[in-house]
Amino acid sequence: MEPVSQLLSPHGFPKPFRRILVAVDPGGASLNAIPYTAHLCSRDTQVLLLGFFEDPEAYLRPHSRTQAEVHDAFDELRRDELAALNGAQAALQGTGAQVHMRLLGPALGNREISAGIARVADEWNAELVVVGAEPAAGISAVFATKVSAVLAEHTHRAILVIPRDATPSSLHHARRILFAVDGSDASLHAVRVGMQLAPAHADLLAVYVEDRGVDVAELTDSLLPASHGTPKAASALTRATAIMSELGSKPTIESRVTHTHLTEDVAGAVLRASREWDADLVVVGAQDRNGMFSWFTGHENERIARTIDRPLLVVNVAG
Repeated sequence: MEPVSQLLSPHGFPKPFRRILVAVDPGGASLNAIPYTAHLCSRDTQVLLLGFFEDPEAYLRPHSRTQAEVHDAFDELRRDELAALNGAQAALQGTGAQVHMRLLGPALGNREISAGIARVADEWNAELVVVGAEPAAGISAVFATKVSAVLAEHTHRAILVIPRDATPSSLHHARRILFAVDGSDASLHAVRVGMQLAPAHADLLAVYVEDRGVDVAELTDSLLPASHGTPKAASALTRATAIMSELGSKPTIESRVTHTHLTEDVAGAVLRASREWDADLVVVGAQDRNGMFSWFTGHENERIARTIDRPLLVVNVAG
């Protein structure tokens, strides 16, 4: 008899995430993250609300600050964060979930905040880490700079990024989920984990991106339409859709091959596909150094985090 996958319930359907860590900030980046998390909660869910605030000395001018100013700023930041945590707790307790709170700080800058979130996620054994993201500031620095590598090092933590400026239609429980795949272990593992967010009768799309780069000598090729499927693309899509079919409950499954446009990289192509298909959620794998997703741990992560306008699930694999 075949063993039951750890991602499956006894009935064969994907298990929901049971231990969810939500990073809460008083600045508004987590504004959408709290109600989105509520869609994922039930009476069987444990939620840890992790608040944090920066050390006042990180932004008070060294030549003008006094000890009293630092103390007052510290108290104000701490009060604001506690208020944000209490509001988040009230919102999530209505789901029946068991909600816990923890305050992290003061931290000197986003690097310490990122490291703190990753450390607590590891200690608490979170299955999913939810963070808000702003286009230019706040918690987005967790993803919008190379500091994101700190979180990515905890390879067993799936990370769900909820943009503050996400399109309203994408903030309900996802029904249209786009999976970016390249056939690597990272992308296929991301499909398995991402299916934990797929409801019954979901619309699922597997996308394979051919990276043509920008080479003036091959400009004509760059303008050609995507191929109908190289053997590698066909294999990657077949394997991904097989997982969707196995783990989904009566899903509608599509697959397609696309390619990068003239001034576009793989990240841009994935974002474009998500808008054209009107995805509610985009799922990518990370930590694959040789495949399509090596961009996520490089400089391209800044642009995708600042540009994406719908929830993004990043699934890391051990390696």
